[in-house]
Amino acid sequence: MRQIFLFFSFLLIALNSLAVRVFIDHQSFYSPETGPYLEVVFSFEGKSMKSIKNSEGLYVAQSKCNVILSQGNKVIRFAKFTASSTPNLLPTAPDFMSVERFPLTDGTYQMEIEITDAIDSSAAPLKHTETIEITHLSEGCFFSEIAFVSAFTSTIQENAFSKAGYDLIPYVSNYYPSSLNGLILYAELYNSRKLLGKKISFAYSICITDALQNEVPNTKRIIRAEAEEVLPLIQTLDISNLISGDYKVKLEMLDREGKVVCTQFRDFFRNKILESTYTPPTSIDISNTFAARYIKSDSLYAHIQSCLPIAESVERNTINNILSNADLQTRQSFMYTFWYRRNSTNPEKAWNDYYQDVRAVQKEFGTKIKAGWQTDRGRVYLQYGKPSTRIIRNNNPNYWPFEIWHYYTTNTGLRDRRILFYNTSLNYDMELLHSDIPTETKNYDWKNLVRSRQMSDPASTGRIGNNQNRDPYSGDELEDLWYNPH
Repeated sequence: MRQIFLFFSFLLIALNSLAVRVFIDHQSFYSPETGPYLEVVFSFEGKSMKSIKNSEGLYVAQSKCNVILSQGNKVIRFAKFTASSTPNLLPTAPDFMSVERFPLTDGTYQMEIEITDAIDSSAAPLKHTETIEITHLSEGCFFSEIAFVSAFTSTIQENAFSKAGYDLIPYVSNYYPSSLNGLILYAELYNSRKLLGKKISFAYSICITDALQNEVPNTKRIIRAEAEEVLPLIQTLDISNLISGDYKVKLEMLDREGKVVCTQFRDFFRNKILESTYTPPTSIDISNTFAARYIKSDSLYAHIQSCLPIAESVERNTINNILSNADLQTRQSFMYTFWYRRNSTNPEKAWNDYYQDVRAVQKEFGTKIKAGWQTDRGRVYLQYGKPSTRIIRNNNPNYWPFEIWHYYTTNTGLRDRRILFYNTSLNYDMELLHSDIPTETKNYDWKNLVRSRQMSDPASTGRIGNNQNRDPYSGDELEDLWYNPH
């Protein structure tokens, strides 16, 4: 199972073209009557699509979708459908979803997806290919894959999103921002009745682990249940206190002796920003602190601005919109508070350590028109730390100059992450083109864009094809450096 972010792209020379954004998720489930099946969910961002009036004078957006599941040269399942937004009085369409289910036997499949904007004829089709594994046990108990849910209710009238007596609105992402404090999951447990007997009680557990499968304290819950042929599981987990990082949801079925019968995992990423409003501390005397030694207001503000790469959203707003016209005392107060929040024992040391990095990125990445911290590479260095490996390619005539940074572990606790920078202007500054960090820019056409130096005009490069597919052993240097940067 993998969650994908896909997008249409139009030729860049079409100045009025837009990018249609589509999120796709899929899980496999099992039906005792018909066997395994694959469920594919499409979530379209309505505001990124063109709308047209229907016969009732209401605006709708539509997308044509083709899905092919094949083995070798043989097509096993095929679906062709049109997904439509809810009719709307406004020309901006709301987000909308579609779900398709494909009965499949256990095995390996190639899933090919082609999506086009049904209204905008200038839109190039999006094509995506992915390998799908369907594996279920013929005997014993097992879980379905875990689906994330944004909301659910009991089914009143059967519809495309109904399952096991519930209407489930999918959450088509594995990224949970600060604004979401609850994670809702849905899964199914199969064959517990066959193993234990009808209506026999047992327990299953649910918890959150870190990326290395170490259990996060105070997240484990044990739930009693009765054995069924298919047991639907809906649980809501409190993630309000979960700090930023990579995590897994873990489900385990326990027998009557407490031994684990079967297990299922799903990855997710949490981005937790502690929102607060900035109020200059009136009860703290900063006259003898490091912040009071800055007596030139403009110079102090320049130092404060260099903290933007690591600032939280409210702090960034304060720096940009409040401190720009503030007096010296307010700026001193903010400077002290900013670093006190990060190291209450020794805020001055925290600032001095950070300022060493600011000076390092200034020396390495600063340009005549940008401070080092303002560049993409400088900002990433300050936010995530020094990369574990840094691959630099500046002189290959087939590629635009590029760098690939690989982190074993970032300052924010993420593991095994990559960032690609490239430069089409041939000046010293580089642009962040693609990253597998959830909060950073993603461009699944990164391979073509870096290679586009071979073409007379990089802006004429199309944004279609299967460039987001991973082929770590393709023999292509660029792709090999991205997937095998060690």
